[in-house]
Amino acid sequence: MPVTLPARPETAAAVPARPPSRRRSALLLVRPLARAVDWGPLAVVAAFTAGLVSLVEHGEALPGGDALVLMRVCGTLLGAAAAFGLVDAMSADLDAAAVPRWVRQALRCLLPGGAAIAIWLAAFSYVLTRLPEGSLFPVGDLLIEMGVCLGIALAAAATAVRLAPGRQAAMAAVVVQLATVLATILLPQQVRLWPPTCGFGHWDQAHLFWLAMLPLPYLWLIFAGRDLRS
Repeated sequence: MPVTLPARPETAAAVPARPPSRRRSALLLVRPLARAVDWGPLAVVAAFTAGLVSLVEHGEALPGGDALVLMRVCGTLLGAAAAFGLVDAMSADLDAAAVPRWVRQALRCLLPGGAAIAIWLAAFSYVLTRLPEGSLFPVGDLLIEMGVCLGIALAAAATAVRLAPGRQAAMAAVVVQLATVLATILLPQQVRLWPPTCGFGHWDQAHLFWLAMLPLPYLWLIFAGRDLRS
């Protein structure tokens, strides 16, 4: 007598694993990108900044004009050093990666850029303790200057790495940044953008200009960091 076996329930189709979200993928990239970033130039400039600041002996007053020049030099050099973080020799092989190029470039800007700002703020905090009592030394205005220098360097590097993958791209960005800073220093007295004394002369007008210019290099940076694929 034939035996009828009960029908086997159909096996549920395997549910494919959900790919990680873009935010999670970006977070997972932080550690490997932190290892891949070229920290050498930033470390050299950080040591140079520490050396300059250490020249001010404990208990010795630092004239405001000297402190201003010191922080501007440090800000310019730190911004230039951060540009080396955008050099990515494997960028041409990663266009098919799960994380878009602009996310990787944003992380490569945030890591060294954030470190450069942290180093600058540490130097500023120390210099502030060496100033004569009652000296005017506005951190906001000086941080805007530093932000413009940093933005120009990062934006120039983001543009250069689209054409050359090696460190020569970062060097080109450094040249662009330093040339821009030098050009603004050589402007006529009537349009001086680097006033030598905090809060006096054309200080307020100059920093209104810097504040207006601050978004421009970062808009350029966003455009230059877009995906290479059409």
